[in-house]
Order: sequence, then structure tokens, then C-alpha cells
Amino acid sequence: MKIAVISDTHIPARLQTLPGLVYESCADVDLIIHAGDVEDSSVITDLQRLAPIKVVRGNMDKPDYPQTLSLNLEGFTVCVAHGTGAYYNVRERLQKMFNHINPDIIIHGHTHNYHWEKTSNIWFLCPGAVSNPIGSRSVVILSLEKGKTPDVRKISF
Repeated sequence: MKIAVISDTHIPARLQTLPGLVYESCADVDLIIHAGDVEDSSVITDLQRLAPIKVVRGNMDKPDYPQTLSLNLEGFTVCVAHGTGAYYNVRERLQKMFNHINPDIIIHGHTHNYHWEKTSNIWFLCPGAVSNPIGSRSVVILSLEKGKTPDVRKISF
């Protein structure tokens, strides 16, 4: 299963529209996960034309989306939340939030910094931010196949 993971689009506060590379990255995926700070729901409407989408609410979003998601994808328990508070310990707080679910992967946004690391038997993925300055923007393609180690490809632009 091929999943585009994006976060922190911040439209129109930081960008007027999604960069073309976001659409290109999402064009041939099975699912899109947006880890919050959408701001304008037209982003979700646009992306839904490319693939099914799952969205969580970020700290800059209206309460249109759930705070958290728990998905079973290719045998992996994937939990999604935007994250809140100080950036320096966001992953510890997310791990506590989802501890009762025993996730394999936790996807989050909020920090605007790409992160892919296995800690305490959990893979943590932050795709970075679409709204970062040019040259430090990113989206991620997460490939999941039952019984195999998750594969992540960062696309920077």
C-alpha cells in the first residue's frame, strides 16, 4: 500500500495554494494522510480527487476533523494526531496518548520538521511541512506491505 503523508499545509495563512509537487506526489497513491493544520477545507476537497484521504485536526484547524485516528493498514496499527505544545517532547506525549492502542506507527505534524525513527518499538513519522519556505518543504510516501519493514521516501521541494 502506497500512502502520501502530508502535514501543515496552512492554506491560506502561509501559502495561497498547494504546490504542484504535492499533487504530483499524491497522484498514484492508495491513500493520503493529512496530519493536521489544514486551515482551509478546500485542500481536502482538492486532494480527495486523487485518492481517499484521512485527516486529523491541527492546532490551527476548526473542529471539522477528528483529534486522532487509528487505522489498520496492511497489518500495521497506524495512529495519527497532529501534536500540540512544545516541539521538543511531542513524540513522548503522542506515545502516551496512543499507548493503550499499541501502535506500530505514529504519524504526526506540528513540528514542521521531517522525522522518521523507531523508538520503543514504535515508528514515528513527521512528514515535515508543505508550508515551509521553498527548499525545506516536504511530503512523504509511506509504503506498507504486511510482514515487511515500512519504507519511507521523503520528497523535498
